[in-house]
Amino acid sequence: MIYDHPRYYEAAFSFRDAVRESAFLKACIDRFSGVEVQRVLEIACGHAPHAETLASHGLGYIGLDNNSNMLAYAAEKLQHLQPPPEFIEGDMVSFDCHRDVEFAYVMLGSLYLNSLEEMTSHFDSVAACLKRGGLYFLDWCVQFTDPLRSCDGNEVVIESDGIRTRSRFDIRLIDSAAQMYEEVWTMKVDDHGLQKDFQTTETNRAIFPQEFRLFIKDRDDFDMVGWWCDWDLNRPVEGQSAVDRPFVLIKRI
Repeated sequence: MIYDHPRYYEAAFSFRDAVRESAFLKACIDRFSGVEVQRVLEIACGHAPHAETLASHGLGYIGLDNNSNMLAYAAEKLQHLQPPPEFIEGDMVSFDCHRDVEFAYVMLGSLYLNSLEEMTSHFDSVAACLKRGGLYFLDWCVQFTDPLRSCDGNEVVIESDGIRTRSRFDIRLIDSAAQMYEEVWTMKVDDHGLQKDFQTTETNRAIFPQEFRLFIKDRDDFDMVGWWCDWDLNRPVEGQSAVDRPFVLIKRI
């Protein structure tokens, strides 16, 4: 499983600009948060690429993930930070953060919820630890375009510190009525000449915009703030002919 090899996972996503992304999260906090933010929670945190930059903004960091290898790798890599980041091994469907946070986020569509019941449980868990006025930032978690067209067959080749990864992402429809899809990530690794192959398959239920809006409207603990394209607060989704890397902001009330 790819997630059991954090160095390869980190190499495959080394194209990301964690500094810029962290600065954008801070900009969203500054503009929309109804509470002073001192501590953030990243859901499905993986190797915690934003923790160091967020710490430079004076924010404490908590990462939640269900993979112990990822968490151990992140904890060792970031042990120099003061205060050190906190990590929780747990399932995003239902979790206890053990302390309050003022901002929560999930990246790259990593919201794996396979039923309305799981979706409800997840947002219950977030609401339980997110202070009133705090924001929940969801990156690429609501499907504004056909999931089968958005990334099916995309192939990305990255080289980082002598590790070359070739990743391919495919999506297959399982059940249209249930909005269920199968995501297949195939990765070939050249680790300084050592060849390795990995494949990870996960099921995911697509969340479409109208469903998400109604879901939040029916809750009494969150309000919609808005949704935008391509991490640009000047590009709301409404009126866009093409929606690239959308993100959604909701606020705890």
